[in-house]
Amino acid sequence: MAQALGKILHQLLERYGLAQRAKEIEALNLWPEVVGEKIAKVTEARDVRDGRLFVKVENSVWRNELYYLKQEFINQLNRRLGQNILNDIMFV
Repeated sequence: MAQALGKILHQLLERYGLAQRAKEIEALNLWPEVVGEKIAKVTEARDVRDGRLFVKVENSVWRNELYYLKQEFINQLNRRLGQNILNDIMFV
């Protein structure tokens, strides 16, 4: 029953063009888990627009450090999402 309901929900999301947005929101929720506790304490995933994840960072030192880990985060998030939703991360 739960599988059937999940399939119906997925079809409705697809039909109304909301499946992409649902995956984007899932990426926001996955951020702390993917980056770990230390980085999660100094960052906050805020939004996804046009394949870009916008992440607020506590300070410029962290922003510079995270820049070098960006591709790894993108790869991990997309793998967890099961598709290539993200193509960039903007640390702001």
